[in-house]
Amino acid sequence: MDAYEDAIALTSTKRAPWYIIPANHKWFRNLAVSQIIADTMDEMGLQLPATRVDIADIRRKYHAAEREEQGSARQKASKVS
Repeated sequence: MDAYEDAIALTSTKRAPWYIIPANHKWFRNLAVSQIIADTMDEMGLQLPATRVDIADIRRKYHAAEREEQGSARQKASKVS
């Protein structure tokens, strides 16, 4: 146990920390790991890059194509009946 503690203490640094995660309950293991990842990402101050596309224009085109597709489907259905 002393060797284990020494190994962790001597190799874990602020820049590259080690975490001891109990694995006898998978739900707790998953929670602990996800919390460590989320906290680390928050500390990094990550930000999304600026978009290079016009989202509003893409939405308009998508909805226009969807309306056109629905209209075509209705015409086909009326021809069959």
